[in-house]
Amino acid sequence: MQLIGTVFPVIAIAILGYLTRRKQFISDANGASLEKISFNFLIPCLLFNGTATTVFPESIDWSLMAGFYSAIFIVYLAGILIGKIFFSYNNVEYSVFGMGGAYSNVTVIGIPFCIQVFGDEAFLPLFIIISTHNIILFTFGTIIAEAKRETSTSIIRHLTFVVKDLVTHPITGSLLAGITFNLLNIPLHITILNTLDLLAQAASPMALFALGGALTRYRITGNIQSTMIMVVFKLLLHPILAYIFLFHVFQVNPLWAGTAVLLSAMPTGIGPYVFSRKYRACEAQIASSVVITALFAIFTSSFFVLLVT
Repeated sequence: MQLIGTVFPVIAIAILGYLTRRKQFISDANGASLEKISFNFLIPCLLFNGTATTVFPESIDWSLMAGFYSAIFIVYLAGILIGKIFFSYNNVEYSVFGMGGAYSNVTVIGIPFCIQVFGDEAFLPLFIIISTHNIILFTFGTIIAEAKRETSTSIIRHLTFVVKDLVTHPITGSLLAGITFNLLNIPLHITILNTLDLLAQAASPMALFALGGALTRYRITGNIQSTMIMVVFKLLLHPILAYIFLFHVFQVNPLWAGTAVLLSAMPTGIGPYVFSRKYRACEAQIASSVVITALFAIFTSSFFVLLVT
């Protein structure tokens, strides 16, 4: 019963968003506006508020990063090998394919889900992972995709654009601003804090609602065999490896480890679809995996909640 009470609100809000857009109670244009408000304003307010006001421990257990990213890179490399051996993908295609099985939706779904399970104490491990997730995976993916068709100078230029986009992105920008305020002890007036608290309360439900609506844009098409491999990698292999590394290899603080495992169990994020669109590779498979993992994550994430709590 406690599990249902934890997981159901997150799922129900996303389903409501999907049905509302599907039945055209909200037009596509208005739905797109909701997405912009959620992802470019409310979620950044939540992240800034959390990182600016959280109390950092005297020492941070960086084995969290080792365990979390060990699982990611094993899944990514396994995807590359399968894409190359079984589907004869080129380096651009298997870079996108590998990312599809290793990239979690750590912000829009991961934040509200982990806070729902662990409360505000999950904010610090969330911050550590979210602030590095995009830049590490996109950098790795870009190096693999560009390796055989660009000079080293061109690769550096591509990576420079990646870093620039991430720093100026509302998500990573709000994290950097929040940590700056926190470390420099810049005071925030109580009225500003109260305003941020109200906006933060609206961020999670609005983001879940907008994400549910956004899923109406994607269809299950393309090579279903390669898509299902990505789905299995994302929803099962990735979180299982994360659990083994975080709880049994590195023995991370249980709350931090649980937060990271749940982030690993989240469905495929929109990032790989953007990556696939950039390179015009495996677009149908990635779009299909976004939809399928969002549906099946209802069941798999519930299992991992039981496992880590």
